[in-house]
Amino acid sequence: MYRFVDTIVTILDRELKGRGLPGLPEIGRGWIEQPPEPELGDYAFPCFRLAKALRKPPAVIAQELAAALQGALAAEPLLTAIESAGPYVNFRVSVEELARHTLPAILDGSSFEQSGRVRREKVMVEYSQPNTHKAFHVGHMRNVALGDALVRMMEYVGHEVIAANYIGDVGAHIAKCLWYYRNHRTEAPPAANRGEWLGEMYTAATRLLEAAPPAERKTYEAEVSRVLAQLEAREGEVYRLWEETRAWSLEAFHEIYRWLGARFDHWFYESGMELGRQIVEDGLRRGILVRSQGAAGMDLEPYGLGFFLLLKADGNTLYSTKDLALAHLKFERYGIERSIYVVGTEQNLHFQQVFKTLELLGYAQAARCQHLSYGLVMLPEGKMSSRAGNVILFSALRDRMNAYILSHYLEPHRGDWSDAEIAETCRRIAVAAIRYGMIKQDPAKNIVFNLEDWLVSEGDTGTYLCYAYTRICSVQRLVPREPDPRADFTLLTHENEKRLVRELYDFNRSVHQAAEQLRPNLVANALFRLAKEFSRTYTTSSVKNAENDAVGDARLALFAATRAVLERGLHLIGIVPPERM
Repeated sequence: MYRFVDTIVTILDRELKGRGLPGLPEIGRGWIEQPPEPELGDYAFPCFRLAKALRKPPAVIAQELAAALQGALAAEPLLTAIESAGPYVNFRVSVEELARHTLPAILDGSSFEQSGRVRREKVMVEYSQPNTHKAFHVGHMRNVALGDALVRMMEYVGHEVIAANYIGDVGAHIAKCLWYYRNHRTEAPPAANRGEWLGEMYTAATRLLEAAPPAERKTYEAEVSRVLAQLEAREGEVYRLWEETRAWSLEAFHEIYRWLGARFDHWFYESGMELGRQIVEDGLRRGILVRSQGAAGMDLEPYGLGFFLLLKADGNTLYSTKDLALAHLKFERYGIERSIYVVGTEQNLHFQQVFKTLELLGYAQAARCQHLSYGLVMLPEGKMSSRAGNVILFSALRDRMNAYILSHYLEPHRGDWSDAEIAETCRRIAVAAIRYGMIKQDPAKNIVFNLEDWLVSEGDTGTYLCYAYTRICSVQRLVPREPDPRADFTLLTHENEKRLVRELYDFNRSVHQAAEQLRPNLVANALFRLAKEFSRTYTTSSVKNAENDAVGDARLALFAATRAVLERGLHLIGIVPPERM
């Protein structure tokens, strides 16, 4: 993974240390960059940080270094050229060495082995966290896509990962939903999609409360409060209705996760976080938490984080109280070393407060808590809101995606393929489109969901990646022989072939960076680059019509390795590509 980078670092370090100048910084892997354009080279060394010690402009340093390193080329077969370009020293690597080092390891699977790559940690990734009695919509997909991809990537690099879900199954929104269900609904629960129907009940309750005249609204709010009190008492008719309707929501969530192929090892429920009150009371006894106007919390003003409310003046717990309980369970019951929360940017301050409070309460693991913050999923017309009811529900999303895929891609195959293959291929393309679209941008940025744009087979889409994969499969079907890891890779002479090999070589580095930085988009972006380079090479480097068998064998090995990396990379973002489409 770092063979070529380490070679460059070694020859740079040898040259600079040989000058015996004081104040030179230590050269490391982090100094080596990849040029923005492949025409500039394969790797680049920026000379800016040497300017102070050498007392020269970076461009002059680059020229002198490039000239001084020419002697290293004769002794180093991995490199073919060292050149200066402004303030950079650019390095070109041998395509033969690159292919020999990369392709056989991919073909025999050793490139994907994960043992010994990182210091192994026990990590819990908590993601999805939907609320029962609310509908699961397209906006929720981003959390699932990011969290599940992070689980897969962290496992790939060598960690022991526990995938966890935290279900919001208590709270005022449920009281509103059940209040409307009991007092104002005009229809019986449907036989299907009852989880989404409960979301409609919640939206209807919200609208009714907001539209009611003040006196009537006061009556309604009192009724909702009584429902909430009965829920908290955990007995009686309302509690039994909660149990029944909660099961409808959980059933819907499980169906969605099965469709997406998302995995969870442990399920936490907000209704099971009673320990939070005990943690707060213990913090008060120890003098770490304080009282303020009858309420209790952590004074985080000295840290610029305000007052973190943990217990209301009436003694009721809050979402924050339950987050402390959840963290305690994670640390004590599951023995995790690192805890990652995949939650939207609107909770940034909340998690800063949670982590600081855990630290002040004495949890050593607080330093290993991380918040993977992500932006909103918007519609072209603006922000979505379950409260307002302007969302694309999961069932509608799936139906619309299926209809588009069938009409644009699979209709010609109805007479040749079985109904089962049509249905499964449709599902795989739909999942690829939604997962890739939710992951490909930096998590911190908002994204706009447009179904047609995400499903086109050209451009930066999951559908395009599936299409590239099926083209490789078609090549291997047309040339029905096994790829040879001992092929003569010196015959890969076209520039497109070299660029494709380079993308294959960089794959593992992209996965490590994504796992380390909690940015699954880095893998998605690497896969798009790989697919583009394959598409270019596909047009210039025929396997079936190669100049001779030796060239065909080298190209077949290259394409087979591309298929293996593309398949493995797609798996890391939760996509199983179809064999044909």
